[in-house]
Order: sequence, then C-alpha cells, then structure tokens
Amino acid sequence: MRKDNVRVLLISPYPDITSFGLRTLSSYLRSNGVWTRLVFLPDPLGDDLVQGVERYSHVVLDELQRMALDVDLIGIGLMTNYFDNARQITAYLKQHVAAPIIWGGVHPTIRPLECLQFADWVCVGDGEEALLEVARKLHANERLDDIPNIWGEGETGIFQNPPRALTRDLDSFPFPDYSCKDHYILYQGHIRPLDMELIRRFLSHGTVSRHLGRIGYQTMTGRGCPHKCSYCINDAIKTLYGASGYLRWRSVGHVIAELKQAISQFPFIDFIWISDDAFLSRSLKSIQYFCDAYKKEIGLPFSCLASPLTVDAEKMEALVNAGLKYIQMGVQTGSSRMQAVFNRKSMNNAVMLSAMEIIHRYRDRMDPPSYDFILDVPYESLQDKIDSLRLIARIPKPFRLQPFALVLYPGTLLYEKAKTDGLIQNEIQDIYAKSYTMQSPTYTNLLVLAARNGRFPSRLLEILSTEPLVDFMENHFPRYAVKLLFIALKRVKKILRKLKGSS
Repeated sequence: MRKDNVRVLLISPYPDITSFGLRTLSSYLRSNGVWTRLVFLPDPLGDDLVQGVERYSHVVLDELQRMALDVDLIGIGLMTNYFDNARQITAYLKQHVAAPIIWGGVHPTIRPLECLQFADWVCVGDGEEALLEVARKLHANERLDDIPNIWGEGETGIFQNPPRALTRDLDSFPFPDYSCKDHYILYQGHIRPLDMELIRRFLSHGTVSRHLGRIGYQTMTGRGCPHKCSYCINDAIKTLYGASGYLRWRSVGHVIAELKQAISQFPFIDFIWISDDAFLSRSLKSIQYFCDAYKKEIGLPFSCLASPLTVDAEKMEALVNAGLKYIQMGVQTGSSRMQAVFNRKSMNNAVMLSAMEIIHRYRDRMDPPSYDFILDVPYESLQDKIDSLRLIARIPKPFRLQPFALVLYPGTLLYEKAKTDGLIQNEIQDIYAKSYTMQSPTYTNLLVLAARNGRFPSRLLEILSTEPLVDFMENHFPRYAVKLLFIALKRVKKILRKLKGSS
C-alpha cells in the first residue's frame, strides 16, 4: 500500500450527474484526507432498458480501467435499475485492475449477498463513515471484517457486520462535491473531464429542468421518509435501522449555505430543485424558518415534493411566498382498496383532493402541479383502475400527471407479497430490466396517458371510463389496436419533449 493515503475511485451509473449521495461521500472522504476521483457513467440506454444488452462499449470500459490503474479502492453506487451497469463495470475492471471493488447504495443494502457475487465488499446502509473506515484500514493494512455496515468475504467465510448507529447530525457532512477536480463523465462515447459547460448541459436536461425550461440545481435537505408505502424501499431501510429515527433533517442554515455556494459556483443556475421524498414533512415552524431564509438569501424559484398528508394552507402560503414554482405530489391510486394495498389508507381520496384544492389556490403563481400515479399493479381490478380514472377527472385544472409503471423492488413489502403470491416469475425480466416508463399498452393506461397534460375534458374522461366501456376495451376490443394508439401517443410525447429540449 502506498504511504501517502488511499486513493478512491467513485463511479455513478445514474442517468444524471446530481448523484447527491456519491458527491457527499466524496466530500466527506476528501475532508478527512482521502483522495477521490469521480466518474459519472450515465446509462447510454437511459430508461429504454433492453435485457441482455451491454450498457457500455469496450472503448468506454477501457478508458475507465485506465482511470482505475492508480487507485486503491473502487466504489460503485447503485439502485436495482442499475444492477446490470454495475455488474458489467465490475466484471471488466476485475479483469484489468488490482484494486478491490465495493458496492453501496439501495440495492446492495437490500441484497448484500447477491451483490457479493460480483463485488469484493458491500456497504449496507449509510456509507460515509463506513467507507472512511475502510479507506483508513486499507491504508494501515488492517483487517476489514469488523467494520460496521461492511459485508465481504473473510478467511472463514462471508462476514456480515451490523449497521452502525445512524448519524443524527447531518450538518456534520460537507456539501456535495461539485469541485470538478478529478471529475469525469461519459459524454458522446468517451470519458472526458467534467467541466462547467458539461455541468450546465447535464443540469439543464434534468426532469424538472426540462419541464420548467430552467437550469436547476438539485439538493436534498434530509434523509428518509415518514411514510411506510408498501412499494417503496424506504420502509425496508427503516427496518434495517429500527422504526424510529430514520427520518433526519439538515439544518436550514446548512442548506442555505450549500445553495449560496452552488449559485456562486454556477451562475447559470436559475432554480433550485429540492428532491427530498417529502419536503413538506418538515414542521410548520421549520418550513417558515426555511422560507424566510430562502427568500432573503437565495431568492430563486424552487420546486419540491410533497405527500397528501403534509400539504396544508399555512405551509403552502409560506412556500409560495418564498418562491415555490412547482410541486410534485404522490397520489398513486384513486382506489380505496389499492390505497390499503399500498399502505396508504390515511391518504384517501378526500385527503388527496383537499391537498389538491390547497395547491390549486396558487395556480396563478405556480406552474401546474404534477401528480404521480402507479400503473400496472398486479393486484388491481378493473374497478380499481376505474376509480383512479374517476379521481383524475376530479382533479382541479391545470395539472400534470406522472404515470409510473410499478417496479416490484426487492425488499419492499409489495415485493414480498407478490413473491409469496407467485406473481414474480422472472426477477431479471420483471424487475431488474424494468423501468418505470414501461407502461403496458392497455386501454386504461391509454386514458391516463391522454389525460396527463391536464387538458383532457373531465366529462369526456368520465364517459370513457364507465365500467361497461372499460370492460369492453380491456377484455374484448382487439389489443393490437389499443397498443397502436398507445405507442402513437408515446411517440408524440417523445417528439414534443425533444422539440422542447432543442428550443
């Protein structure tokens, strides 16, 4: 081992360059004297996943392995969607590089033993303190089989260390690493230095950035979520650490200081994208304190996520006055039966419509809100789908819909239920190679797609979602005809998005 310090290469396969966790990890390591290099490898296939197709060319992988020749440790962060990316990267690097490889992130946390079939070590849970301890022990040539959060192959078999206590003080972690020092990105078929222009280009293509026609800086003000939705991996991670204490917040001052630094570093940023799972879960006092500081010291438009239970008039008034431009809220279903399946009984239609009405009051000061719906749930009946369509017809205009095909992520309560019920036949095809954009071409999904811009006449949607018509179109009308219409609408949507992005 070299005498200066361990050199760590961190790799992100995610489609954007935000990678809040990996960037924070890099900052934390650097603040403790560990040298890091970041490489962003946006999936060339994006959301258009194709089973069995390798993600990266040999040219790209060869460039990557040359960047790994002088490091002592390689870290890869991944979710289930990017398991195949991590597998391909790891397999290639192991053929050409001596440095051990550690996987971290949501999927390794949920399925560490599976990941150990490819990686040398796995980090289960939060990674900052664990990876720093790995780096220090590598430097000292000490054993790694007693490090909390770390799993791996030891002399007597696989060691499985318990998670360390959660860090309560999130302000102890530095801001995400946007230094551009030793940062690289896959762009136009080659890995090249990540400079200011490429950062501007990639930030401008973020989901919310494209929607608002602005260049957004994305951040998170906390970790965790207060809810226990059965389709979400947050619940499984809560279980790992115990039910209480998983939801943690950074202080308002810490967040504001990060945003001020980002605006100073990137003058092209013209809105802030807060991507906490449920930002409005902060207390009213905290929201008001944030809004006062934000309006005074930042002043840019911003967006955030909300859940129906956390939207109230006082919070919305403070947020809009501070510059809230766009809000996204998870609805998921209009069926009371499916709300129970999703463990969201408290978020019934009355609660959701009440939250929507509060948001609707600010229609003249905000962009249309987005409401998320989950499609292609194996437990849905025809009536459940009709109930969702009827709820959509009641949403006050203007609005947008964001329909997501259900992915039964391992570790979620809904995955366990579907597995027990024999509804998962091929995990690779049904989960690992599935994207939330891969909605089935059904009649009810077609109606959701047609209504997604919020302009579809509500009365017409009610007529088209009557039970006899839905039953006929779903069960008796030629499927190929519906599929052709569905594909045509999807293609029009893609064309319009490209035209908007090029304008």
